[in-house]
Amino acid sequence: MRVPLRRGVLLVAIGVLFALGLAALAQEESPLIWGPNLGVIGEDSVAITWNTSREVGADLHYATAKFYDASSKWEETLSFDPHKGVADILLNGLLPGTKYRYQLVIYEGDAIYDSPVGHFTTSSSDLRSFSFLVYGDTRTNQDRNELVADTMAQDNPDAALVINTGDVVESPTIGRFKKFFAAIGNLALSHPYLCVIGNHEKASPRFYEFFPLPAGGGKSNEEWWSFDYGSVHFVGIDSNSITGANAIKLMREQVQWVKEDLARSKATFKVVFFHHLIYSSTWEGGVNVPLQQEWEQIFRDTGVDVVFNGHMHCYEHFFIGGIHYVVTGGGGAPLQDPVERAADGTVFRRYGTLHYVRVTVSGKMMK
Repeated sequence: MRVPLRRGVLLVAIGVLFALGLAALAQEESPLIWGPNLGVIGEDSVAITWNTSREVGADLHYATAKFYDASSKWEETLSFDPHKGVADILLNGLLPGTKYRYQLVIYEGDAIYDSPVGHFTTSSSDLRSFSFLVYGDTRTNQDRNELVADTMAQDNPDAALVINTGDVVESPTIGRFKKFFAAIGNLALSHPYLCVIGNHEKASPRFYEFFPLPAGGGKSNEEWWSFDYGSVHFVGIDSNSITGANAIKLMREQVQWVKEDLARSKATFKVVFFHHLIYSSTWEGGVNVPLQQEWEQIFRDTGVDVVFNGHMHCYEHFFIGGIHYVVTGGGGAPLQDPVERAADGTVFRRYGTLHYVRVTVSGKMMK
């Protein structure tokens, strides 16, 4: 009788240990779904966001890079009560034109989860030399997006910011967004990451919940937006407003806002972003006539220098009416097959290639 009893005790003991092991593993699994990611940035502030699967507390440490690099210590810490889901905070009171380092620390009972140390540089009205990165159409193949994003981060560690030209995910499900944020994790840790909405986001509220974008108008006051960084005025537009319910009202509201915003800006350079492109050799006749009629004259009248678009999964550069139109849709979606005929105004084009664009601002030059 002893053997079965002992065997039973042994099995129970193993079962208890196994259960304890599972509990330990569950405790060790980080509650951080994604982040920390940087968002809109200004002269004295930056947005930082993250997402957790469980209700956990958090500390956000930050310091000027000069102080941190000399002492390995933080100057300031913000503490947050336990919270589950997306956290979106605006870090205020920063010094203009200053490089900062930061770290997010998550607390869950006795468990502590540290993020890598990230960095960012605030804008300044005196800033005349910096670079920013542009790419788009990161949907469908997040392993390809990760390859492009990691290359961007590695080759451009001090780029001021990144702007995605839309279609960030194949469809706006939680699972697809989770994979997207995993793909851009290294890039968005130390590069403020902004985007304009594409057609694949399907006007989902999640787009505005997950991305801390500049203030402007439309949905969540972020459907169209603008901000300044150094000598550049950046404007984001929702090109989806031209179709669907309330299209005429939305488009009129957006067009008027963008027209006034661009006219008011005194920046050295004006750069506009929206998903659907005006010019492409992939279009019949090389031009999207409705978008051209809606926007081109406004861009010319208000001194726009460059327009960035996505939608077509290729690289195309046009120079028309004194404005550079750049299509950059090589961020991970299925790539566009070569097109034989080059549309009028073509400067350069490349098909079948994952890519991003680096823009360098230096004084009165942008290249």
